[in-house]
Amino acid sequence: MKGIRAFDLAAAYASLKKHATQPGDPARGYGRRGIEDYLHFGYVPAERVQQSVAETTDAAYGDFCIAQVAQALGKSEDAAIFLKRSQNWRNLFDPGTGFLRGKLSSGVWQEPFDQFAWGSPYVEGSAWQHRWDVPHDIQGLVDAMGGNDHAIAALEKMLAVSPVFHVGVYGQEIHEMSEMAAVNFGQYAHSNQPVHHLLYIFAVAGRPDRTQYWARRIMTELYSPQDFPGDEDTGSMAAWFLLSAMGFYPLCPGKAEYVTGSPLFERITLNLPGGRQTVIEAGGQNAAAVYVSALLVDGKPRTTSTITHDEIVRGARLTFSMRNQPL
Repeated sequence: MKGIRAFDLAAAYASLKKHATQPGDPARGYGRRGIEDYLHFGYVPAERVQQSVAETTDAAYGDFCIAQVAQALGKSEDAAIFLKRSQNWRNLFDPGTGFLRGKLSSGVWQEPFDQFAWGSPYVEGSAWQHRWDVPHDIQGLVDAMGGNDHAIAALEKMLAVSPVFHVGVYGQEIHEMSEMAAVNFGQYAHSNQPVHHLLYIFAVAGRPDRTQYWARRIMTELYSPQDFPGDEDTGSMAAWFLLSAMGFYPLCPGKAEYVTGSPLFERITLNLPGGRQTVIEAGGQNAAAVYVSALLVDGKPRTTSTITHDEIVRGARLTFSMRNQPL
């Protein structure tokens, strides 16, 4: 999707399709857990596969990504099939609670439901951290939750509610639980990857100022000589910071675009191949000026909260105007 094609795309697609349609051996590192049930029910049943919610939402997102590759290869029928499958997250969305929940093969919800219990049907988190595991269809999830106002309220509540955790199937406190409880950000457990896109959902739901406010707080309060948000874990913590400090973040890595946030420095220069440069400037930058009043891309006003990957890599000038109060 980002134009990186220095590999055999057709061979890669054949492997992706096989992985997503045929039983493998997950214990040996290949194939999806519960693929047979996923294809039959449209979700992974909680009594048959541990981490069933995470397995289902990961598969749905994977299906979306595979659809993009299929479309790029002109395989429109395959693309339509995988795109339809990418909506399987809806089979685990409970409108009564507003959470993604475990469901049995009989079609009934797994009970009892404890929103603070960590582990299966989730992974290293609870229903709170996995509530937004639909990066490819955030607008669909927002609509399912009742619209922008309801989604914004749910995000704000997550950042305000007590960082309670129940050890669940783990049977003991694990370090991700401790790290969440050690900082003042509610159920927003920045120490683990499932939440890394969450703050940028505010912008999609019509409140870019809340993205700017919370992203800047995470950058300045958790990335400091006194605090660190969690173990580096393949570079994810540093990557989140570097991207957010530049003023944008990939809400959905399967799309060649970024959602804008709150740039941290007055000027950042990206040196790109071929001598190209992308320059990011934030006029009026200071510790209190976390809000963006305007963004110019190559001198032209940007009225949406997105920047394309192509704009960044071809060389551009992003000019943010910063202020102390939201618009």
